Amino acid sequence: MEDANRSEPSPLYELCYLLQSNATGPRGEKITINCLQALGSEIYIGYSNGALARFTLNETEDGALQYTPTSEMMLQTRSQVDDIQLAPSLSMALVLSDGQIFFLSLPTLALVSPDIIRPMKNAIAFALNETLGPQEPVGLAVIRRDGISFWELGTKLVRVKWKILPKIAVSQPGEFLVVACTGTSADFKEVYTMGIFVNDNGDPCQDPIAWEHPPESVAVDEDIVVSLHLVDISGKETSVVEIRKKGVQEIVQSIQLPPTADRARFLSLSRLGFSAPATSRLEKLRMTSMLLFDSLDASKKEETESYLPSNDSGLTPPPTPKPLSKNSSRSHERSRSRGRHDPSSLRRGHSLPTAHLLVATSQSVYALLPSNLMSQVESILDKGKVKEAAMFLAQAQAKHGKNDALAGDFQYLNLRIGIEYLHQTAFEDAGDALFRGGLDPRMLIGLWDSWRELARRLSYSQSASTEEPINIEVFSGLEKQLHIMKGLTIETIGRSNLLLCSSYFLNSIELCQSGNYHPSTSIIPHSSTLTNYSPHLKPSTTISSAGQELRASLHWNAKEMLKKYLRKFRTRRSFLQDDAIGMYSNEGVNRSVDTVLVILYAESNEAEDLNELLTLLNEPKYLKVEDIREVLISNGHIPSLVRLYERNNDFQPLIEIYVQLVEDQLVDSSIPDPLERLKRLLPSITNRDIVQKYALWLLRRDRTSAIELMIMNDARHPRGTPEDILLLSKIQEVDSDASLLFLEYLVLQKQSPESSFHSQLVLRYLDALLASLQDPKTFERQKEITEQYRVMQSKPSMTTEAPSTPSFLWYLAFDTPGSALKRTRLKLDFMLQGSPKYDMDAVRRRIRIAGRGLDKILALEMAILEAKYGNHKSTLFILVNDLQDFLTAEAYCALGGGRVITPKLAVAIGDRLDLSNWAAQVLALEKDSGQPSRWQGSGTNTPNMVDVDTPNGIHRSTELTRMLLEVYMGVGQAKAKEASMLLNAQGNKLDPEEIIPLMPGSWSLDLVSSFLERSFRRSSHASYEGQILKQLSAAQNLQTSELAFEVFAAAGAMIEESNDEDSPTAEDSPPPPPPKIGEKEQFDGGREIPSTEKPKAINNESDVQPSTSFGAKKEWNSVLQPEEHSISLDE
Repeated sequence: MEDANRSEPSPLYELCYLLQSNATGPRGEKITINCLQALGSEIYIGYSNGALARFTLNETEDGALQYTPTSEMMLQTRSQVDDIQLAPSLSMALVLSDGQIFFLSLPTLALVSPDIIRPMKNAIAFALNETLGPQEPVGLAVIRRDGISFWELGTKLVRVKWKILPKIAVSQPGEFLVVACTGTSADFKEVYTMGIFVNDNGDPCQDPIAWEHPPESVAVDEDIVVSLHLVDISGKETSVVEIRKKGVQEIVQSIQLPPTADRARFLSLSRLGFSAPATSRLEKLRMTSMLLFDSLDASKKEETESYLPSNDSGLTPPPTPKPLSKNSSRSHERSRSRGRHDPSSLRRGHSLPTAHLLVATSQSVYALLPSNLMSQVESILDKGKVKEAAMFLAQAQAKHGKNDALAGDFQYLNLRIGIEYLHQTAFEDAGDALFRGGLDPRMLIGLWDSWRELARRLSYSQSASTEEPINIEVFSGLEKQLHIMKGLTIETIGRSNLLLCSSYFLNSIELCQSGNYHPSTSIIPHSSTLTNYSPHLKPSTTISSAGQELRASLHWNAKEMLKKYLRKFRTRRSFLQDDAIGMYSNEGVNRSVDTVLVILYAESNEAEDLNELLTLLNEPKYLKVEDIREVLISNGHIPSLVRLYERNNDFQPLIEIYVQLVEDQLVDSSIPDPLERLKRLLPSITNRDIVQKYALWLLRRDRTSAIELMIMNDARHPRGTPEDILLLSKIQEVDSDASLLFLEYLVLQKQSPESSFHSQLVLRYLDALLASLQDPKTFERQKEITEQYRVMQSKPSMTTEAPSTPSFLWYLAFDTPGSALKRTRLKLDFMLQGSPKYDMDAVRRRIRIAGRGLDKILALEMAILEAKYGNHKSTLFILVNDLQDFLTAEAYCALGGGRVITPKLAVAIGDRLDLSNWAAQVLALEKDSGQPSRWQGSGTNTPNMVDVDTPNGIHRSTELTRMLLEVYMGVGQAKAKEASMLLNAQGNKLDPEEIIPLMPGSWSLDLVSSFLERSFRRSSHASYEGQILKQLSAAQNLQTSELAFEVFAAAGAMIEESNDEDSPTAEDSPPPPPPKIGEKEQFDGGREIPSTEKPKAINNESDVQPSTSFGAKKEWNSVLQPEEHSISLDE
């Protein structure tokens, strides 16, 4: 580092323009600057006409900082001002003009009263021994024509003894620089001068300085010697300021005044310093707003492409960036205003650099500003030595890193060095420098096209308005470089460096010879790239294998740089935690950093990166799964993606992952049995549409689970009938068998009133049954079952008691082998009997179309249909003749019709064969607690059922029993036994007068003897019972009439008078005696007495009391006691 600094010394000063004076006299003559001094933010100038002016640093209307005249005075001598010296500790200025030294007050430049200090006359020159620290009195040396005198200047002027007159005081007390002429050339055109350092005793104390040109003026600023020379350059005298270290002959820095400036006249030293309006550093450090993301239009694309060298020569340097538009400048106006300085602070010298040296021409004043860290590093960078500049900055940062005043400089310079490294494809060094400079990570992410769009989207997702641009705060001095960087990509930078690398050495020679080459304006390839890949790569950098390998290496290095940068960003963010500010607290920045870092880790095969990936995914505060889903899938990190979805309860994309695994669109052996995981996951989802969507998908793989899922979803979010219809059609398209299961749910469990569901379910059962019967073996087997039952029923019996043979449905359910066909038929029978909503015509038509032979096999089903139609006789005929199911026929009659399948039988079959849901349809037809069931009286095929306990039910049952008996008798002797048993069992419901004529003449009397005996016995019993009841009623009526007579007699007679106002009302008159029990009510004038005119009933004993003996009263009380019952018979 030290060797590099010696070979490339940093500048010590830089020239800064301060002010311009264009004063003229009364006759138009030019007034020139003769002398000047500066202190703080004020400059004092003495003119050739004897005028003094004070200039103060102020802020103008346009925001610029400049020295402007504040006050002015004219000396009484009106002669040129030869010298000005300031004594700040005394707030006093000493001015030499026309041989007089005037004492003026600061800062008003008012003359000190002669009563205090009088002006000094006959002076040729003077010097003040003013030091940096406060001092009083101040030493004053005055040269007069007659000698040198020394004074002490304080509140008064006091003369002191003689001392050596200091020419120019230097950094050490008692050390002076004496400038002497040592000779001339032979033609006297050149003058040789030397500067000798001597102490108080006149002895040399430093190495002398020899100047090539005699100095016009000399000043010493601490250990720096500054001299002003007139040098002939290209035939023109030019003012040159030479700067040397004390005791060193070599020129450290040489500064030329601008070509527009006139000849410099002298140097002036202000030991206490003054403020220089040098805002170049402050302007560079001023924060301004820059658009972070903007779409590249055609012009910008052309600009980006022109950044690349031409394929023809490879020598085209990058173009000068176009200036920002006026709109862009206006957009930064607010930011610029924030960077302006407070004039009050400027006057105190707190915000501007402090200078000690002034250079004056006849009309202008300049300051020599000590070089700062920024100017030193940038001067090295301007020479193209990025590595040396980085080393110099690292040393300065290690030494002054805790100096808050330089924090902005360090950040700015690191950013500039990082940008230079980036152009050189030294990506690792670039990333380190840019991180130290605090570059927004999205700027680096934007070097990749795909990630630039990702960062743009993530940033806008956190913005209040997607239409407003997203700006970032950048240093004004780097806005141009960052604007160029925004339009570049890693591909363009790498391709440009490949072309430059292959032709760099030939190119640099040609450019240097032409004078067009400068390292600071060219993209300088990294030294390692030049060493390894020069000269040309044959046949071209894009085709050659070496060029392709280099491009791949550059891309890998760039990604490693970005990965390291983002990792350090996250580390610092986690360290700051709640104290994070700026971009570390910006949601868009953090989301971009974490998302891109996940992508980089996912694409890596390094174990360390994979561990970092797991750690990052376990802290998904700034991650959204949709942003990293594809990269995790494409790089085989599906388990990590699944865990993210599970942690976020994001079920829909998690389901999609499982679906793709099941369908082998994705393969990952670390996730076993994804279908089972999916079936466990779906029930926990509350979104009905999602569940329905994937339940339909599940139908092809697990029918039962899918239907259960749909049922559960319907219970959680009930669907309407239109939705059920639509869903059923979708299920039918996927799986016909599954649609049957869903139909059963809709009808049996959900109990949907939609008639189409009932019809579809019944027809599905019927179609399945008919399809099975198309098989000859199945047909014969079902036919055999029916015949076996008929044979069993037709076996002769030696007794007339009821046989123990069960009904056909019982026989079918429990006495035949189990099969799917039997279950289907039982389901069909229950639905035919219990459902009131299906289309009976369609069912009957379907059976008839299937063939005539099926009528006998499906006799039970036909009987149920006929019962639904109300064709009782047809129903009984099918049961008796086709099935010979006498038990069912008699039960049908006993229950009043409509029920071919009894509830008791349905329950028994449903419980034992797991058909309870279907059996419940039959039970639904029954009454519940005396109220109609949910199906009764609704639907097109509701059977006309009655309650057998009501008179209407008894009458219906009797009619059906007689109808069944007619069916038995209609076939003659074949059903005589069944008819006999029916008569014996149900004889009490039949009238012998109606039955006897129906009996065939061939029947034996033994078959009906029991029926006739019971009928006659019941008839006789009823007759005798009626006679007894009649006599009992008559006796009771006589007793009641006798008692009522005594009551009415005690009440007295009733008198009727004319209907006037004094006559009593009908309500006050006593009631007439009631008619006798068994007698009809009296009529008045051919009309029946209304109920309102009838006498009031006797409610209690207190209403009427008999006036007879105690025995009659006792008899009356006994009558008022409640009777068990009262029987009256009409004659």
